[in-house]
Amino acid sequence: MLLYPTCLHHPPPLLPVVIGIGMRAFITAIFTVFCVVLSGSAHSPGIDESTIPTLAHRTQETCGDNADLVPLFEIDATSLTSHIYTTSNVNVSKYIIDDTASFLGVAALIFPFSEPSTVPLFALRGTGTPSAYFYTTNATERDEVLAQGWQNWTTTGYIYSSQICGSVPLYRLHYIAANTDYIYTTSTATRDDAILNQGFTYEGIAGYVMQLSSFLTGAVCS
Repeated sequence: MLLYPTCLHHPPPLLPVVIGIGMRAFITAIFTVFCVVLSGSAHSPGIDESTIPTLAHRTQETCGDNADLVPLFEIDATSLTSHIYTTSNVNVSKYIIDDTASFLGVAALIFPFSEPSTVPLFALRGTGTPSAYFYTTNATERDEVLAQGWQNWTTTGYIYSSQICGSVPLYRLHYIAANTDYIYTTSTATRDDAILNQGFTYEGIAGYVMQLSSFLTGAVCS
């Protein structure tokens, strides 16, 4: 399973297996069972179907391969007063072992490399004490943050820039204070709670990702 209790302070022992082989096999199996490819019988006889933009053709042109999706893990590093998002189980282990951090689970599913219609999700780290982590798909915004003294950390992965292929919004919330913090979530309940009860400011949609729950309750076939 990919969901873990928020009180977990140690990385699950099978985490590398889940990320490496299990995740891909799991998603591939789901799509094999649930996704139905429609036949071309709906077209009139005599039409060359290879030139018609069928649903299958459009999916291949605009959507990434869902079998490539990997978990975007969420960590709450309390000593840094910041949330960290990563697809790396090495980073998960590092921050949980070296810091009084909590593993919060899977925030979303994203692509580890560029796929059709996706854009990079840049990650930047603040140089202050404590540090904060900032994520954006906007290159101009990234450059503005770098000009403020932040540092490039990594390219976390790749996500959609528009809501296509069954994706959902990844909301960005900012705690504006000396111990600045950012939260990224697909949950409207988490978003609203952060705004109403935790003092966060809503800053819009960072991009569009796939939800783990979509693959647990049924396949997303675009």
